Amino acid sequence: MSIGLALGQGEKPSEESKSLFGLDNVIDIHIWIEQDEWTKLQPPKGTKMDFDLAIKGVMVDAWTGGHFRSEKSTRPGVAGYLGVDHQYGQANLTINGQTIKGVGLRYKGNGTFFAYVEDDVTRRLSFKIDFNEYDDELEFHGLTKINLNNGSLIREPLSYELFREAGIYCSQVGYAKVSLTIPGKIDRRPHGLYTIIEQVDKRFLKDRYSSAKGLLMKPSTFGTFRYFGEEWDEYQIGFVPKTKPTEEQKQRVIEFSRLIHKSEDDAFEEKVEEYLDVDQFLRFIAVNVLLTNLDSFLGGSQNHYIYLDPASNKFQFFPWDMDSSFGVAEWNGTPEMCREMSIDHPGGKGHTIIERVLNIPRHRQTYHDYLDTYLNTIFDEEKMYQQIERIGAFVRPLVKINGSRATDGFDAVLIEKPNDLEQQPLKYFVTRRRASVRRQLDGESEGYILFDNNKPPDWRKIIGLDWWKIIGRLIKKNTVFRWGLVILSVLLLNSSAWIWGVIVGFRSSILWGILNMFFYPFTPVIYGFGVQKELGHRSAIWSIFCFACFMALILTAISMGSD
Repeated sequence: MSIGLALGQGEKPSEESKSLFGLDNVIDIHIWIEQDEWTKLQPPKGTKMDFDLAIKGVMVDAWTGGHFRSEKSTRPGVAGYLGVDHQYGQANLTINGQTIKGVGLRYKGNGTFFAYVEDDVTRRLSFKIDFNEYDDELEFHGLTKINLNNGSLIREPLSYELFREAGIYCSQVGYAKVSLTIPGKIDRRPHGLYTIIEQVDKRFLKDRYSSAKGLLMKPSTFGTFRYFGEEWDEYQIGFVPKTKPTEEQKQRVIEFSRLIHKSEDDAFEEKVEEYLDVDQFLRFIAVNVLLTNLDSFLGGSQNHYIYLDPASNKFQFFPWDMDSSFGVAEWNGTPEMCREMSIDHPGGKGHTIIERVLNIPRHRQTYHDYLDTYLNTIFDEEKMYQQIERIGAFVRPLVKINGSRATDGFDAVLIEKPNDLEQQPLKYFVTRRRASVRRQLDGESEGYILFDNNKPPDWRKIIGLDWWKIIGRLIKKNTVFRWGLVILSVLLLNSSAWIWGVIVGFRSSILWGILNMFFYPFTPVIYGFGVQKELGHRSAIWSIFCFACFMALILTAISMGSD
């Protein structure tokens, strides 16, 4: 696809659903939910939203080859490490005067959910609405799910707009004024202004591709397209399929993961276009890079969808959950470093799929061409300023429903320079990000590399972690570690038997001490059973046991090697 043709082709939503969305459109949603159903939404009593504690759990999984999913929760993400497992309650909705009864309502989100306070019904958190959670036939305007996001009122909507302009299929966005009734507790209380986000699901796929027969996945693991071997079970956990995969689709995922992580450079260059829609991938990366959208595919763990298109049998990517775009997620860097993020190492060093694709000269050139084109089109300074001002003017009068602090925060996003409330005002970010990308394209700068995934972990950060849990995970998941631990244990056992044999030998005579030193385990056994039973009997038994463990290890290794 040419660069010109790639612009403006990222939207094919149904006409029926369009009335709910638009950056100049706000709808009214009233949620009516009984107290016992509202209780179902809440985390277990006593749950403390301790971010530092949750991150320790994340670090354990990241360093032991796990997934971004705690055993305390059925859902992925950082909040799950505190036992948060968003559950549905049954509610009634009234949307622009039309009532829909018996829908599923639950909280959504990970980082944003750390604002949760127990028993505080006024706390504004993100919601997911599932129209057919309790009734498979129920839908609204052709939709089965919608999302009410509280994270960002301008960054996320504008980010989706840019992806759409770059020809990337993505969710429709609009605004919703939400009120809440819990009988006996609150009655039609204004709950806040939200962004309403279209769900990526089978209906989304049918609207864009006229078919939903492909494989849709929403990965939540450490790294992108990780290779877990030739069995599907680990992929099911890490790639989180949202549609039921066929055997052929499973094999396609495994083959591409193997190609990314196990193939030589020549083989990768030859075959990558058989598996990956490279042009779409380069456009997807380019927009993420312009936005310094780190809490995303660039970060490698979450907030993106992967779709195996049945027509081409190639993988494509969709963006998701972009409240931290425009340089807000300052991971491993300062606000300035985010504005100066490297265009050639956007996921940092060690982001395998990005690095391998961009290491192919023709693909790197196409990617640079897209960045150059976007600087003069969808990310043009004047055009971006106009979009920011237009969205800001529409949303600003509506923000007051969220309170004075929200109004101040929204105003801070729109001002010209960083301030105490906002380090990345939109116009300021756009101007400086554009300048950085231009300098890098012109060879005048290399930008900042924010991550180096090839480096070992910073051991200063792991003090206080649950080391028994780390060791347990390594034993369970890492074959090399497991064998290393077994070998070390057997060697330590035999070392103790050898030392014991030498000591008891020297207690009898210098000769037996030397013999036991150089002819372990044979002379300690002879000594213990035939020469000095009282002194060496226990040492001999221990030597036999330890040497038997050693021989069992050797025989097991030989047996496995011959399979």
